[in-house]
Amino acid sequence: MKKVLAMILAVMLLVVAFAGCTAKDESKDVLTCGVTIFEKMNEKDANGNWTGFETEFAQAVGEIIGMEVEFQEIDWGQKYNELNSGAIDCVWNGFTANSSDDGVKRSDLVDFSYGYMLNQQCVVVKADNLDNFKSEADLAGKTACVEGGSAGASYAESVTDKDKIFSTPAQINAFTEVKSGAVDFIVVDILLAQNICGEADYADLAIVDAIELDSEIYAVGFKKGSELTAKVNAAIKELEANGKLMELAEKYGFENVLKVTETIE
Repeated sequence: MKKVLAMILAVMLLVVAFAGCTAKDESKDVLTCGVTIFEKMNEKDANGNWTGFETEFAQAVGEIIGMEVEFQEIDWGQKYNELNSGAIDCVWNGFTANSSDDGVKRSDLVDFSYGYMLNQQCVVVKADNLDNFKSEADLAGKTACVEGGSAGASYAESVTDKDKIFSTPAQINAFTEVKSGAVDFIVVDILLAQNICGEADYADLAIVDAIELDSEIYAVGFKKGSELTAKVNAAIKELEANGKLMELAEKYGFENVLKVTETIE
């Protein structure tokens, strides 16, 4: 009888211990940010650690709202599925708020934080091919590469044939496609293009200044109805007020495009 009671007690202790561990895991405050490799925004250093303006921005927000910040690399075209499934808590990666996907406003698909940075799409071609792209009309019928589900993809579909547009999971990959001659042009965020075109392996690429697209604004995207939106907004305002946000922008060379705005339309 004593042996039976001892076994029952041991099992009960294991159940309690397991329940305690489970409760601890469930209460862990982690903000999982969905990202892609975006130079000076979200990228990995030589040790494999995430770095960049948006990386440090998210971490600073995490400190204020009391959450540990983790980064999860995603396929940009799957961002809404990742968000709605709960795989990530937000999309914090040069997410253009005042744009649309498949004719639907992004603000109807997610809840956006306050805007924090100005951007615009741009067209990139091989530098020795610049003379062939003097206006938007010159893009018609040409082959393009874009990040799937991006603002650049929407623009490309408006200027050339859809069957001539190739998609990639991340913007950074598009530069290789145009450099190799696989496509005639790419459409990417100008903040990224300015850091890449004319440098190192991409010295032979250039932004088509003759084609200027509409202004955009970056914001953090959350699942509809998320309580995190208001918390992050309050933290953004605090970082703006104490100067920390500008410090981060200056560190990565984005001080001229930093702009906190409560409206994203």
